[in-house]
Amino acid sequence: MFESLVVVLGVALAAQLSPGPDMMLIFRHTTTSLRAGMACILGICLGFTVHVTLSVAGLAVIIRTSPLLFNTIRYTGAAYILYVGIRCLTGNSGLTFDANQKSSAPFGQAFRDGLFCNLLNPKVTLFVLSVFSQLLAPETPTAIRALFGLALIVEAIVVWTLFSMLLDRPAFRTRYERFQNPISRGCGVVLCGLAVLMVAG
Repeated sequence: MFESLVVVLGVALAAQLSPGPDMMLIFRHTTTSLRAGMACILGICLGFTVHVTLSVAGLAVIIRTSPLLFNTIRYTGAAYILYVGIRCLTGNSGLTFDANQKSSAPFGQAFRDGLFCNLLNPKVTLFVLSVFSQLLAPETPTAIRALFGLALIVEAIVVWTLFSMLLDRPAFRTRYERFQNPISRGCGVVLCGLAVLMVAG
């Protein structure tokens, strides 16, 4: 179980480090003020909690009612993780700091931005379902799935908070802008490799 948890957290970390809607929003709010960035992260993590909860509950129902559907989700999930990896390899992250953007959003607005950006993104649920269906056996108790889900939520809070705090430092921000594409490509290699291993396994 420990090995599966490490892989789940590793896949999630690679996805978090690759530029996407959540990261772009955190970047935009944090570069105006750390407070706005933290409010945005709070909203994103609340939305992510909803996705994880739905994924854990939904997958439990699917396993009980249709093993065929579970296997379909499993292979579709591997294909989706491969797709995300390819996008990381071929895309341009395009996160840049606008020095002229001085005013920060109110706490409530930054929170709502983060919440709805994550909550209304169906790809988040698809990603969580993909990871769970690949790395957790059908007979895994729901309580263990819930524990894995909680670990994902805690990881998201820690990773995004550290990222925002570092991004608030001009020196880190400058270096991140310079190396964000190599970071994204590295994450793409990890995700593509894991997708291939998932299908092979």
